[in-house]
Amino acid sequence: MREKRVYRQRALWAGAVVLAVAGAARAGSLPSVSSGARPGPDVLYAPTPVAPQLQNRNPRFTAPPLLVSGQEAYVAGEYLYQDFLYDDYGSDTDGQGANGLSPRVGDITYPTNTVRYGGNAADLVELRIAVAPDSVAYRITLNTLLEADSTIVVIAFDTDHNAATGALTLPRDPGAPFPGTDEAITVWGTGAEHTRFPVVGLPVTTPLTDLITDLEANQITVIVPRTISNPSGTWRATVAAGLYDPMTGGWLRPQQSASATTPGGAGLLDPTPCGIFNLAFRFGEAVMHCQNPPDTIHCDVPPDTKQAVSIRNKTPTDFAHDIDFDKLDMGVTESTVPATGLQIRLFPSRLDLGEGRGDIPQEPDFGTFPQYHGQLQPYSLYIPSTYSPGTPAGLTLNLHSLGEHYWQYHGATIVQQIGEARGNLVATALGRGPDGWCIHEAEYDAFEMWNDVAAHFNLDADRMASSGYSMGGYCTYRLPTLYPDLFGKAFTQMGPPGDGIWVPPAPPTAGIETLTNLWLENARNIPYLNVAASSDELVPIAGPRAQNLGAPEQGIRGFDQLGYRFRFLVFSPSDHLAQAINGYNYPFSTGFLDTASVDRNPPHVTFASVPASDDASRGLVHDHAYWVSEVRLKSTAGGSTPAKGVIDALSHAFGMGDPPSTPGTTAGSVPPFTYTEANRTWGAAPAIPAENRVDLTLRNLASARLDMARASLDPAHALTLAVDADTDAVLELDGGFPACSRVVRDGTVVGPPLTVPGGILLDVAAGTHTYVIACTSAFDLRRLVLTRRGPGSDRLMLRAFMPSTLAALGLPGADVTVKLGNSGGSFFMATVPAARLVPNAAGTMLRFRDPSGTLAGGITGLSIGGRRQVTLRVRGDNLNLAGAAPGAFDAEVDVGSFEFTRAGNLRARGTRLVFP
Repeated sequence: MREKRVYRQRALWAGAVVLAVAGAARAGSLPSVSSGARPGPDVLYAPTPVAPQLQNRNPRFTAPPLLVSGQEAYVAGEYLYQDFLYDDYGSDTDGQGANGLSPRVGDITYPTNTVRYGGNAADLVELRIAVAPDSVAYRITLNTLLEADSTIVVIAFDTDHNAATGALTLPRDPGAPFPGTDEAITVWGTGAEHTRFPVVGLPVTTPLTDLITDLEANQITVIVPRTISNPSGTWRATVAAGLYDPMTGGWLRPQQSASATTPGGAGLLDPTPCGIFNLAFRFGEAVMHCQNPPDTIHCDVPPDTKQAVSIRNKTPTDFAHDIDFDKLDMGVTESTVPATGLQIRLFPSRLDLGEGRGDIPQEPDFGTFPQYHGQLQPYSLYIPSTYSPGTPAGLTLNLHSLGEHYWQYHGATIVQQIGEARGNLVATALGRGPDGWCIHEAEYDAFEMWNDVAAHFNLDADRMASSGYSMGGYCTYRLPTLYPDLFGKAFTQMGPPGDGIWVPPAPPTAGIETLTNLWLENARNIPYLNVAASSDELVPIAGPRAQNLGAPEQGIRGFDQLGYRFRFLVFSPSDHLAQAINGYNYPFSTGFLDTASVDRNPPHVTFASVPASDDASRGLVHDHAYWVSEVRLKSTAGGSTPAKGVIDALSHAFGMGDPPSTPGTTAGSVPPFTYTEANRTWGAAPAIPAENRVDLTLRNLASARLDMARASLDPAHALTLAVDADTDAVLELDGGFPACSRVVRDGTVVGPPLTVPGGILLDVAAGTHTYVIACTSAFDLRRLVLTRRGPGSDRLMLRAFMPSTLAALGLPGADVTVKLGNSGGSFFMATVPAARLVPNAAGTMLRFRDPSGTLAGGITGLSIGGRRQVTLRVRGDNLNLAGAAPGAFDAEVDVGSFEFTRAGNLRARGTRLVFP
């Protein structure tokens, strides 16, 4: 035993390394920004939650979980099998359901006592076996375990691989034969037993007393001494789960209709179903093998497809599987988890929705949402053949249709086109149910899935796209527009712009607050490819047409009116499902999505906030994008549409204007369909003067926050904000503004801004105004020459750079005063009146000229201004500079109420005093 404890510690250390590597990969696999708000919701970056079902609470088990369904592994003395989630539907009693629009093929329903069963009590999650010299430990993890004795599980061993020996019927008979069973371990939470079926004589049953049932972890662990069962070599195992009957000690058998104590679902093809709900070792389910398109008819099927038939046929040993105990004794490590291709993965959620599953009614009634409550949630992930853990890969979300599930695109051509051909991983979430519409829990689920992919794979966070068919198309209209700085491109197929049917001017059938057209402005930096059907009976083309081409007569702006990049293709002849039946074949999608590069800091940001789209309780608040964040509305009172606020911000610091937008049309074909296309493309962005300036349009905003650094704006220099606002607002400007900063509004000094941690607050008045924030202290004196010819004949020449702009200085419209002094006092002071400063035609320079020197205290010439750097030049003649002397001096330039100072030392050069 001493050696075995050391061995377990070594295995635990190895597992910790595996988990640490997965966590470390996350930091580089998720979006990051240098400052300001992170793209997307907080859940995208959340640490992995505590997940009791994935923990090893018994020291006999140390290996990390596989997290990939339908796979097995041997890990240094442990065997692991990971089953599918939510596949516990028992017998196929009606011969239906083997299609993508059904969550199941099996028809067995749970007893109506949800407190005890939760509609999911016989759902196997994992089987583990760990060997020791004196015993073998078996651990069964269930998806739902609300009461200790709700579930019964049998592990039936055919030790000699001979169906003719051993028993046919188990002592606690589920109603199906297990031919060839030589030993069986049966557990039911509050009890366990081992049964041996000798060649001669009656079965020998031994109670197993070393049993732990953990209701928090949903784990049942039983330790079997080798004196009772001593497996060696290869034993063939069949594992089945059902509901425990506390009255008989056996299995509850389904009747036609469920009651509080009896499962239901018996049907014509199986009028007397057995009590088995779930079987392990289903490595052959079609759902996990379909990668080569097009074969959606056979691949877009529930994960219990083969299981349901075997249970109906009363042949559970169809899924008998060899367990190699010699490998366990030798500590072999090997896994069937594929490095590339299709994986059906599971992750632990941060949402606490309880345990179990809601009702699974007959289509098209999807039941209550969310339907899948448990902490563990599944998703589908395609890993391209080119993926290498050492090279970051792009990720594309491929979100499922209404009534569909994570397996919708298995065997579909589109996965090869948007995944394999682009070197992208492709992920499809379950979304907590078939009808989540990427809202509330379903929206949260998509980001939890993304988080999990990033935790286990090396992602290039700057290559991100979204795609989806039907409801998945709505999700792709929704998520990239609510979180535009997360995505580079988007591709919708048959997608409605709102939840349900949208035929303008009526709202979407599920509510106006779901209409993505309300915040379509947010797609400025995301090109969209949108495919519609000419005769779509489920998504009438009026909605997608308005989303893309607009409906100006109804006040609806689409991509076209906004001038954004889009392609709108109408396939014909096509109804809603025709393209799905054709394998989701879109050959142009590969080139369109391309790298789907994300620009986190674009020059031009437009962001519309519609709080009705938020779910603050889950942290799904859509109030930031790019370098704009904390967008708050002035009025939250909506009318026929929900309240909405918009900020449009163009930073001139990039030196790039808006690209020219050009409309176009074309046509093409994807047999058996033809299509027409309307589109807009952008040309190269024109160069504009790079200025420390941002143009802002604010509509119904109370406040917003701007990140100066990510907008390439420099708070250390004069900053101009040209603002058009329909109401008073407050802007928080993040950056290192000097303490000497002052705010000038429309040429009038307002005063210093309010300083807050990390930046300043700027009060913005309704209307069109220009604000300048500039420092008003030291200036850069480049040259000062005083020529002493005698009293009344002295001359002055001064040249300096001013730390501000003309507008920030309140020019034109302010006096300019020049003062010079030393320890003996002032030896020169003169003022040029504001009225004497004449602007040039471009407004970039102000000049004063008076050869007589009588108008401004001896100043004969003064100019201030410039296109890039504000330069001050002053000349004076016939002056009396008798007080000037070599040594220290002070210079001061006053522009209106601003004071600029500079100290230095004058040096004598003949009759002149010079600086520097």
